[in-house]
Amino acid sequence: MAVSWLSRLAARARVPVFPALGMHGDTILHRLALTPGIELVDSPRHASILLVAGGVPPDLHEALRRLHDQLPAPFATLWYRSAPLSELAGDLRVDDPEALPEALKRLHRELMSGRRDSSPRLLPDEPPNPWEGLGDDGHGGEGMMGGVPYGRPMAMNMHDDIRDGLTLDSLTVTLGPFLPVLPPGLGAKVTLQGDLVQSWVTQLAPYPIALENVFHEALQRPVPIAELELARARHHLQRLAFSLRLSGLEHLALVALRLSRGLNVESRVGRLHRWLTRCGFFRLTAAGRGRLEAGQARRVGGIAARAAGLEEDLRSRDAAYRRLGFTPIVQRGGDTNARWRQTLAEIDHSLQLACRAEQEDLYSEMTEAVETPRGPWDDYRPEDASDILEDLLPGLEWDEALTTIASLDLAGVSEWPLEPLSETSLKDDEERQA
Repeated sequence: MAVSWLSRLAARARVPVFPALGMHGDTILHRLALTPGIELVDSPRHASILLVAGGVPPDLHEALRRLHDQLPAPFATLWYRSAPLSELAGDLRVDDPEALPEALKRLHRELMSGRRDSSPRLLPDEPPNPWEGLGDDGHGGEGMMGGVPYGRPMAMNMHDDIRDGLTLDSLTVTLGPFLPVLPPGLGAKVTLQGDLVQSWVTQLAPYPIALENVFHEALQRPVPIAELELARARHHLQRLAFSLRLSGLEHLALVALRLSRGLNVESRVGRLHRWLTRCGFFRLTAAGRGRLEAGQARRVGGIAARAAGLEEDLRSRDAAYRRLGFTPIVQRGGDTNARWRQTLAEIDHSLQLACRAEQEDLYSEMTEAVETPRGPWDDYRPEDASDILEDLLPGLEWDEALTTIASLDLAGVSEWPLEPLSETSLKDDEERQA
């Protein structure tokens, strides 16, 4: 009786979902984060549903299997615009973004009520590092040091501490490509000494980001400047929401997402900026950390370049923007703090430009190139720049390293535009939130 009662109670609870993001899968998360009854969790250990969103490249299937087997039973997997693994061919697949929230809730109810069996484990139940019966005492260790005692590699003092000279044990771990605190697809081999990043080797580049179609159209014909600037502001607000969630400011992250969803030419970010100042967000992004040199900033482009004092913005070459009195906004710090201040300033600037451009019905005039939120797109699309992390992160504490990564838009731009959600689905979401 008690088990039955607990099952019914669990079926009515919020659905804990761990997202494993494939190509362009992050776009659906912005909607799910605002959907009542759905809880996006940061660890597969806390989830009952694994949501595989977007196509996962074949070379990442083994990593996806390892992630799949980390969820506690009972659990299920839902595939959103993604082909299920061969072992899970019978799993539920959903391609319609409007049907996804209800599909997640229904799957959770069936799982908790016992009407659906838990997903099977895909990998053999054996330790990745065999240890039993090995080593001097049968526990995998070798003498005083070395080996893999009880299956866990020992932390070893292999490097001098690069910060203060203290000699600490170092531990090398592999992160990604499904770690929520990193850009989707990014994978790295990291050596830590305590909480200090000793080395960072980028092994997998993040997935290319899909921009709104208006940026693709701007390379073919004149487009309304108001649409360009609203799309630019939405991109930056969604990146800001990711960083706020990473900083533990979940409420403000949702505020930023709601603002991005309902963005129009009358929107402003002054209130959000004041809230960020009061809650200490700019103090969390420590000044002086994650500073880009001029060459690095120019390679990343966009906000990172202008936050480092480089007045590089293709909008300055467009006659229609010049009629609006456009001049690039720049910061001088080039660090994490400067990039977020630059982001807020550019969001507000884009909204002001959109308002004036709509009043004057202005269209872009330059079609051989366009300034995207990620940087200039002229002869070539902005390319991946994630390998700069190898020079940028060593010497930073772990929290500083994460805030630095979050402040940088490093992924290349996809050749395919972002598929927008329908106006009907946006209105339905707003009504459910109300």
